[in-house]
Amino acid sequence: MVVSTGGRPVDTLTGPLPDNVRVASYLPYDELLPKTDVLVTNGGYGGVQFALRHGVPLVVAGQTEEKPEVCARVAWSGTGINLRTNRPKPEAVAEAVRAVLADSSYREAGSRIGSAIRASRGVDGLADLVAEVCSGRPAERQ
Repeated sequence: MVVSTGGRPVDTLTGPLPDNVRVASYLPYDELLPKTDVLVTNGGYGGVQFALRHGVPLVVAGQTEEKPEVCARVAWSGTGINLRTNRPKPEAVAEAVRAVLADSSYREAGSRIGSAIRASRGVDGLADLVAEVCSGRPAERQ
């Protein structure tokens, strides 16, 4: 099954879609990602973080804003494949998806990083660190 969300408005798509394709203008990541084998994305920080939080490997293609750095980190961390373009050819996307699905190391790396993200104290940990630095005293860590 292929699920597509975002991008152009759904009502602007022309022609019939294959039977295994679903398109929506919005889907909640917390419900979709636990059922996802690989996420193909433009490499935006938020989408990549959501995918990694759920241990989902990635295929990324983005060259604007923060995306080149995020995409480079995806490749460096072993959590996915960076296509290094804004406009990948369909064949390149298909090849990368097949490669990610065939090599369990991408999912293993995603799961490892996802575990670390879920264990992180997030904003609370950051607030404690800032308080520690400002006070000159070590903060209590949980």
